[in-house]
Amino acid sequence: MSNKIHSNGSNKILLIMRNTYAWHREHIETLERMGLEIHLATGVKQAAADGRFASVIPVPEELEGESMAAFCADEARKLGIATAITFYDSDIAVTSRANQLLGHTWPRPLADAISRDKKLQRTFLTEHALPAPQFAGVTGVEAGLKAAEDFAYPFIVKPSALAASIGVSLVRDRDELERALTDVARLAEEWGGYFPSDGPEIALIEEFLPGKEVTLDGVVVSGEFHLVGVTNKMQMPGPYFEEDFYTLPFRTPEEEPELVAVAEGIVAGLGVEHCLFNAEFRQDAQGRYRVVEFATRMSGGQNYRNLREVHGIDAVRLYAKAVLAGDDADQRAAVLDGEVRRAATPRAATCIKFAYRTGTLVRNNPGDAYHSPYFRSYIPASKPGDRLRRAPEGWYEIAGSLAVAAPYRGVEDVDRVERIAAELDEQLDVVMVPPVAVPPAVRGAA
Repeated sequence: MSNKIHSNGSNKILLIMRNTYAWHREHIETLERMGLEIHLATGVKQAAADGRFASVIPVPEELEGESMAAFCADEARKLGIATAITFYDSDIAVTSRANQLLGHTWPRPLADAISRDKKLQRTFLTEHALPAPQFAGVTGVEAGLKAAEDFAYPFIVKPSALAASIGVSLVRDRDELERALTDVARLAEEWGGYFPSDGPEIALIEEFLPGKEVTLDGVVVSGEFHLVGVTNKMQMPGPYFEEDFYTLPFRTPEEEPELVAVAEGIVAGLGVEHCLFNAEFRQDAQGRYRVVEFATRMSGGQNYRNLREVHGIDAVRLYAKAVLAGDDADQRAAVLDGEVRRAATPRAATCIKFAYRTGTLVRNNPGDAYHSPYFRSYIPASKPGDRLRRAPEGWYEIAGSLAVAAPYRGVEDVDRVERIAAELDEQLDVVMVPPVAVPPAVRGAA
């Protein structure tokens, strides 16, 4: 495979990742294998000592939106860099705008802004006659209580931003609704940088879809959508939705054409030229898939590696080649040349299992799980001394993320790899000090 990168002869790229770049080790390794000189713009102070990067640019905390995009574009010009890239959800729109400021015509910042805001997504889906649940965007608790009059219980309350089902609740009555809206208002304060700053809605009220949920990943090159894979997700009945057990390959591949058709409709409506793409689908009571959310990025963390191991196609490499080709017609036409296409038959079964624990973390490493032939990686998400809780007290407070893989001969191996992941989770060397139970009388006195 050719590693020719850009018509101007530059093999430099600006990686904009204000946070979470440690979760994207495989993505960064792909850029390294392409022979790219990577310059990182980040808010992570420890990154300055990371030898993978030719330079590390500290991003001032106060920068957002246009000022952040202008800052990144200016830094890129100083370094002779023509193109920026990101894998971080909150930096998608900023990176798109920075590429515009660097002179590219292919970025679509409006499309990226839509993918960052669930209210804008719902409006987009309705305008383009694409399948979506009934919804209402609300600005706070009182507005939510009023909007709920148009919905039948049970229904979903979720933040207008955030991922990984953080803050998502199934509510069955008014008391639960008020509590869920209050939780989202608190999250909007705590996670303010993740919420779009151009709209007042902090939450969505949404029809509950009772069927199975799946995640579709793809890559768009020169406006054409290419399927990477469809990931099975653990069925979550509520009231809270702590995600777990992301497995491949898709248990019902005969349903892929339905999902791909919707993804192609979203891509066409957005008018995107080059992007990674992700969409979450859930079935309604009649078994029809509806779009829960979508984004111009792919699933995060270890999903990228698992998709590549199962289906062969390398979405990150294709996307990087596409954005580096920019507006050069010849290079755009050659992006797919010599690349591995999606395998017709799955090459493995994989699973991601989150290490949910409660208490204070003392030690966190792979332990004996590392020696299993099924082990692929373990990414610590918390450090010793961190206090871990389960929803609704804590959202996505996991010790780490475990990825495993096994041979695939048939759909029964998807269930088998889930069992393997659960067994290896128990072999992780994750040591906790249990939380201290507080008697009700003491809590009341406090």
